[in-house]
Amino acid sequence: MEPRPLDYIIASCSDRGLRRSNNEDSLAVETRNQNGHPCSLLVVADGMGGANGGEVASKMAVESVVRTFFADPPAEPGDLLLRAIETANHVIWERSRETPDLSGMGTTCTAVALDEHGLWFAHVGDSRAYLARGSGLRQLTSDHSLLAELLSQHRITPESAKTDVRRNVVTRSVGIGPIVRVDAGRLDTPLTPGDTVLLCSDGLHGVIADDEIAGVATSLPPSDACRELIRLANERGGPDNITVVIARVAAGPGN
Repeated sequence: MEPRPLDYIIASCSDRGLRRSNNEDSLAVETRNQNGHPCSLLVVADGMGGANGGEVASKMAVESVVRTFFADPPAEPGDLLLRAIETANHVIWERSRETPDLSGMGTTCTAVALDEHGLWFAHVGDSRAYLARGSGLRQLTSDHSLLAELLSQHRITPESAKTDVRRNVVTRSVGIGPIVRVDAGRLDTPLTPGDTVLLCSDGLHGVIADDEIAGVATSLPPSDACRELIRLANERGGPDNITVVIARVAAGPGN
């Protein structure tokens, strides 16, 4: 039996937070025909760099990923995501070399492609992609951060990591060098109606626990959930820019 086609209800929000003078996060949500059927592309990027470098880098990343993903010849979505982030890395790296004020700029980039049959992701940095199913929340991406490395080596505890001054140090980012290593994969189980996909910057997951994120993301409509998660992050001090994208899986038309 052919699997039912899936449809998605998607919402997004980004907020400066309470302690930053500007928003260096960027996001994109784009749905177009790809390989003969609708495909939704979700992207979150968290920029870094002097002056306005972070803001420039994150904006360039999401624009480049969207442009490349939908312009490339038809291929498996995971391959398209991988090439799109590699292309964004090249574009940002070249721009930083040409513009002294932007030298050293970079950004995280987490991208998810959703079509009628499944989910693919590609990722650099410490912005995250999650899947909420039932009462559980599964992190699909692995943080490229100093704290993640220290935790995996059991050199710090999860409790101490919450307040460690190194929690914003990323070990891999887009645009810092001429090449970048991108993690990419496909969800190993079929998506079903009720599943919720969430992308966010560390301005959210750095102050709100995973179980709280899951509770809000699954109990409210996507647009309301985005706003509530932003509100909660600011209630916890809003120490960083906050960006959230939520996609709820629904049965396709006529199902």
